[in-house]
Amino acid sequence: MNLRRMIPTTLLASLTPVLVLAGDPPAPSIPMEPYVAGLVVVRATVNGQAGIFLFDTGEGVSIFTPAFAQKVGCKPWGQITGFRMTGERIDAPHCDGITYEMVGIKFHAPAVGVFDVMKFIGANAPPVDGTLGLDVFSGRAVTLVPGTAIVIETPKSLAARTAKASELPARLVRDAEGVSLTVNGAVQTPQGTAWMELDTGNSSGLFVGNHIAPLLGMKPDTSSTVAGSMKLANGIVVSGSTRTGNLIMDGNIGAEFLNRWILTLDLDKGRAWLAPYKPEKKAGD
Repeated sequence: MNLRRMIPTTLLASLTPVLVLAGDPPAPSIPMEPYVAGLVVVRATVNGQAGIFLFDTGEGVSIFTPAFAQKVGCKPWGQITGFRMTGERIDAPHCDGITYEMVGIKFHAPAVGVFDVMKFIGANAPPVDGTLGLDVFSGRAVTLVPGTAIVIETPKSLAARTAKASELPARLVRDAEGVSLTVNGAVQTPQGTAWMELDTGNSSGLFVGNHIAPLLGMKPDTSSTVAGSMKLANGIVVSGSTRTGNLIMDGNIGAEFLNRWILTLDLDKGRAWLAPYKPEKKAGD
């Protein structure tokens, strides 16, 4: 399957009211386009070369495929070392001082890893040129409208949006010697607060560490998914398909939950908000 044939070449002609709130100027939006299994891609230009990137808030460090790195004139060097939530170590060379251009705005990444991401996505999935994580938006406030857009908030639009949302205590997580950027949300347990990664790139539901699973009424080491639920620190209930395992983090909240909520992240001050997502019905629905 050719991704470039699957995705329309024209971007969204107009933005629904959920995307743009009061702002002067209006908050710009980067369109999301459907990929596979509820995941999304975005388009960006690097050194004049157009690319398609899987958008993944759990990625930490944005990635180029080796082919795209060569296309943009990057000669990978050195090493970035990171760990997947199961503890698997990933080493990859990097390119430095990368600038992505999206919707007329330039976004800077101090370092981008170079890795064959299709090994994790799956050989039968449409090819992408890499992944795009939150590191590219460091210092900005963004709103993720499920399957629709990444809104680059202005101070005015951020104030208007968060006034109607529920704040979730959050932590900015800087792994890989500070290059990586992910966000953890607070989860209630009888013993205190657990912190779980907010991960749009996890196409399933919840993945909970064995070390806190019993506190949430879950059995450790569930090899297949079971129904589970827990409560965020702001009172919102997360429920759905759940796995448990030996993780190096408390847990991971995936797209099954996040695709039902508008998530706003202040990647400067380390704050997060959730608001219910109510997609507009199309004519004939």
